[in-house]
Amino acid sequence: MKVTQIILLSLLASGSALAADDADTEQNVYASQLCHIVSSEKKVASADQYVEQMKSDVARSKSSSAMNQPEFDEESAREVASAWLQLGDDERAKLRVNEQQCEQAVMAQFQQED
Repeated sequence: MKVTQIILLSLLASGSALAADDADTEQNVYASQLCHIVSSEKKVASADQYVEQMKSDVARSKSSSAMNQPEFDEESAREVASAWLQLGDDERAKLRVNEQQCEQAVMAQFQQED
């Protein structure tokens, strides 16, 4: 399971590096990371805790030999975490079991904030 998570996060970090100029793609990456995190949580965390977890996951997935190290955009990650927290408790409970629907709902909520 941990190997799968590391591979997934590596792919997400690589995707983030390729899309550094595309804010929407970056936020999609953070939404994906967030939904992966919440899929295994027992209780709702704070936006700060989610951001720290995403930052930690990105740091663990970085290769020391990679040419382009992706930058972690804390502000974008915080906006995505805030979008998640604005969803209702019942909706969050349903979304925890389906990462794809979670990503879509978080991004829809995020875009409403803009």
